[in-house]
Amino acid sequence: MNPPTSPAAARRQRRSPRALLAGVLALLTTAAVTWAQPAAPLLPPGGPRVKIFVLTGQSNSLGTTADKKEPDITPGTDPLDAQIPFFWANRSTRAGDGPTALYDDSGGKIVTLRAQKGAGADPLFWGPEIGFCRHLAAAGEKNFLFVKASRGGGGNSFWLKDHTDDHMYRHVVDTVRRAVQALPDGVTFELAALLYVQGESDSAAEAAASGERLRRLATNLRQDLPNAAAMRVIIGGIASGGKNGDVVRAQQSALPAADPTFRYLDTLDLRPQRYDNLHFSKGAKLELGRRMAKAWLDWPR
Repeated sequence: MNPPTSPAAARRQRRSPRALLAGVLALLTTAAVTWAQPAAPLLPPGGPRVKIFVLTGQSNSLGTTADKKEPDITPGTDPLDAQIPFFWANRSTRAGDGPTALYDDSGGKIVTLRAQKGAGADPLFWGPEIGFCRHLAAAGEKNFLFVKASRGGGGNSFWLKDHTDDHMYRHVVDTVRRAVQALPDGVTFELAALLYVQGESDSAAEAAASGERLRRLATNLRQDLPNAAAMRVIIGGIASGGKNGDVVRAQQSALPAADPTFRYLDTLDLRPQRYDNLHFSKGAKLELGRRMAKAWLDWPR
């Protein structure tokens, strides 16, 4: 006769495959994980000049993974990942300062491209950085560093320097400065481009000012970050519905006509790939990153 099953054991047996997968991923992302490492240093001391790409924005920049219909919430694997330098610090939806406001970071080190530790319903976070970096590397681009400083949500006021709560502006500046400090000795660099995916949470007032505020964000970053005077801006347009979303799209898409250092990428064709009418699915995130990389590669320089 089999021994009686305890209530805890019974609950474990009833867990769905997705719940088990989420548990495994959560364990992996909170434990010490051995990621693929390159045979040679990612950025050798005294090496060639490095282009730095910076990603910021809210949840579709952060990249959620709560899609219950997706059997594999990871970005998959690519041999190029082990050759791509990556530095990140992801903020939670809590405003304010301090380490408790971080979802996760790369520990102040430049590591290889990877998904990041998740929280709550999202076992992992990864956004357009994966598709962007893979596409850039596959096209033969070398000597670049990708820096991610994204947030779980919030309106554009958080990125407005000197606003009453500008913690995301300060977070972006601090993250990029720490990434630069992590570069090997003798490596020179330039801030090549800002990748921006934000606007779904904008209030009516924020939406109405979204174009001007993004222009000011770029201007302030060019002044406050080292070697950023020629930094370009690639905007990943939002796909959310509603009046505010329409206003944000109109504001952001008008920027390139007024300023040639901006590029805007429409994503309305990716609307069917939002798993909850807001967040991009796995395929849409990879596609947005690919489009952003193509925009950079096709940009005359």
